[in-house]
Amino acid sequence: MEQTFDGKVVLVTGAGDELGLGFHHARYFAQRGAQVVLNDLGGGTQGLESQGVDTDSAERAAATLRADGGQVISNNGSVADPDAAAAMVQQALDEWGRLDILVNNAGFASSQIFPDVDTDEMQRHVGVTLLGCLNTMRAAWPHFVAQGGGRVVNTGSASCFGNPIASYASTKAGLFGLTRTAALFGQPHNIYVNLLLPAAFSRLTDGLPESDFKAQLRDDFGAARVSPVVGYLCREDCEVTSEAFSVGGGRFARVVYAASPAPEIDETMESVAEAMAGVLEARELNILSSTHDDMVNLGFPPAD
Repeated sequence: MEQTFDGKVVLVTGAGDELGLGFHHARYFAQRGAQVVLNDLGGGTQGLESQGVDTDSAERAAATLRADGGQVISNNGSVADPDAAAAMVQQALDEWGRLDILVNNAGFASSQIFPDVDTDEMQRHVGVTLLGCLNTMRAAWPHFVAQGGGRVVNTGSASCFGNPIASYASTKAGLFGLTRTAALFGQPHNIYVNLLLPAAFSRLTDGLPESDFKAQLRDDFGAARVSPVVGYLCREDCEVTSEAFSVGGGRFARVVYAASPAPEIDETMESVAEAMAGVLEARELNILSSTHDDMVNLGFPPAD
């Protein structure tokens, strides 16, 4: 028998579109007995005021899940607003008395390609992607601590490995540091924090021109195929934390920071040139799970 989430309360942000990852995560939890706060601001795919805001999108999505028997309420606040993020958490507490799981999925795309990206565009992505996750985690944190535990899944992107859309790629990359820092501080309190790098057909990718790529994404990489990994990371018996996973098409993989062995160099550039080929070609890499791991790789004494 697959484990359920009976008695657990979940907040999923950016879940108001039935094509999207957030909606499928919310449905996954609701179908397995969880009580769900489904959040969505209702903004456009590029987060621009000119696209308008559909404040009813969260309630429509919640109503769809209620019609299927789920215990789901809606919230249309913006994760970029600390007060609104706190209100989402408070809504769960007011309705069901607790919050156990936070899935940070809210985000948007962009059409600005590097180097033609303006400051306002970057700030919008910082506000939703980075500060959005910080705002909801900060609001949920004292309740997780008080009840002796909690689960957080943040949503990054493989764009962090390099992507023409600098604002999207940069802020998604920033979630590595935020997730690992939160996980470090969560360990004493049984709070587990992980990062998801999903590959899925969604409202953002639905706007792509028709092509073989889009067809395969639609046929083989449905958003629902990502949700089981989210569910597993949020189970009570899962002790995985501070990790990142690439997920899509019915597969998942661990994603890590890794470093080659660090050869010694002197004060000359020639010593760097001599060592460079070995560094670039190294295949036995050291996985870095903390700042200290990097220091040890560079010769700093290991911790006792």
